[in-house]
This record gives sequence, structure tokens and C-alpha cells, in this order.
Amino acid sequence: MKKLLAIAQLILATLIWGSTFTLVKYTLRYISEFQLLFLRFGFASIIGIVVLLKNKVVLKNRKTLFLLSMLGISLFIAYAFQTAGLKFTTPSKSAFITGLYIVFTPILSTIYLRESPRNFEIVALVLSFIGLLFLSQIDLRSLGSVNIGDILTLFCALSFAFQIVLTEKLVKDLPSLLVTSFQMIVSFVFSAPLAFLRGVFPLNTFVILSTLFLGFVASFFAIQTESFALKFIDSTEASLIFILEPVFTYLFSFFILGERLSLSGSFGALLIIISMIIIAIYNRE
Repeated sequence: MKKLLAIAQLILATLIWGSTFTLVKYTLRYISEFQLLFLRFGFASIIGIVVLLKNKVVLKNRKTLFLLSMLGISLFIAYAFQTAGLKFTTPSKSAFITGLYIVFTPILSTIYLRESPRNFEIVALVLSFIGLLFLSQIDLRSLGSVNIGDILTLFCALSFAFQIVLTEKLVKDLPSLLVTSFQMIVSFVFSAPLAFLRGVFPLNTFVILSTLFLGFVASFFAIQTESFALKFIDSTEASLIFILEPVFTYLFSFFILGERLSLSGSFGALLIIISMIIIAIYNRE
């Protein structure tokens, strides 16, 4: 039952992330990508600092401090490289390459945590990968030409995979709130110098409200949900659930922006949903 609850929590987090695509798109009309990250993680860090002050004893362990720092850096790199990569590659290639974390996660989990993927996870992974191909509607011929944006996005996928695997390791011994808080603060610190490169930092009511939501709900709450759920399910299953994000993004784009999903895209979304059902069925305990 705990595992099913953890799966439901991860689906909720993924739903929240999927809903932010349109919001981020409109917010970037006023501020730069890194200014958005600075405000987003800055607001999230308000809660993070409070949690950190209550767990100062834990942070005296150098190994723990190092691992938490690496976790925060991996989260920042994932967001930063994805943002930078989009300037040089197409959205469809970015979506597909970012989604490759479903492949990298079980590999890293096997190497670092000694957790080999189970048979049903391999089946779900294959279905999700094929679904991602259809959903991103990528021209496979475009994969033959690699540019700097593709390479940056690949590092983004690797960072997301590392973040999921390292989170699973840390939440087994540390409070999940501490693990989440440290990620927020580290990401905020690293985004600060990049946020002021442009010099001008335009703020208005919409920017403040949207980044408040992105900070408190889409960052702190959603990643805290991830941290807590990874106490009960493994990182490979979590990565397979997270691939629902583009499905939710398309749903919100359909209802809010009136965008239509092609037949191939719908087939891809169906395959991803089937892989989620497989994960849920094999975790009924």
C-alpha cells in the first residue's frame, strides 16, 4: 500500500511539472531563463533555510554535506543545461533527449546502488521509450546530426538521472525535507550569478506570482514529494513515472492553448500510460 501511495504522489508531482510548461512559457516573455531559475529557487529556499536551521547537526558530517551538495548541483545542472540546450536544438529533440533519463537511471542505479532493474521494469522502460519516440514526434533522421544543444541536453538527462538515483540513496538515511531543502538552496546559489548577466531584472505582478507558484509548488512541494516517495520505491520506477510529464504537458496545452496532439503522439502517450499501469500492478502490496 505504501508503494502505491508513493506512485500516486509521484504522479501528482509529475502532473504539477507538466502544468508548468505554459506558465514558464509566458513568464519567459518578461525575464530570462536564469532569472526565472533564480526567483523560482529563491522562493523555494525560504522554506529550505528554515528546514536547514533545524537540521544543523546532520550537516556536520562531511560526507553527508558533500553528497547533498552534489545532489543540489545535479538538479541545477539539469535545469540550466536544458535551458541552454533549447537555444541550439529543436523542442522535439530536446524533449526526446531529456527523456533519455529513463535509460540512464537504471544504469546509474545498477552501478551506484547495486539495484538491477526487474523484468517488469524493463518491459515498462521499453514501452516508455517507444512512447517517448512517438510523443516527441521527432524526425529520427535529425538524430544523425548532433549539435552543441543536443550535447547540453544529454548532460541534462544524465543530471536528472543522477539526481533521482542520489535522492533515493540519501532519503534512506536523512529526512526527506532536508534533502529537498538542500537542493533548493544550492540551485538558488548557482543560479544567482547567471541571473544578473543581463543587468536588467524586470519584475511585475505576473512574474512574481508565477515564480511564487513555481518556487513553492512546482519546486519545493513537488521535489519534496519525489524525495518522500523514493523512500518506498526505487529510482528506476520513479524515472518511468516522471516520463508522464510530457503527457500532462500535452493535456494542459490541449485544454488551455487548444493545441492538438497528432495520432502518433496520442499512441505514444497511450504506451507511456500502459507502462505506468504495469508499474502500479506489480507494486500492489
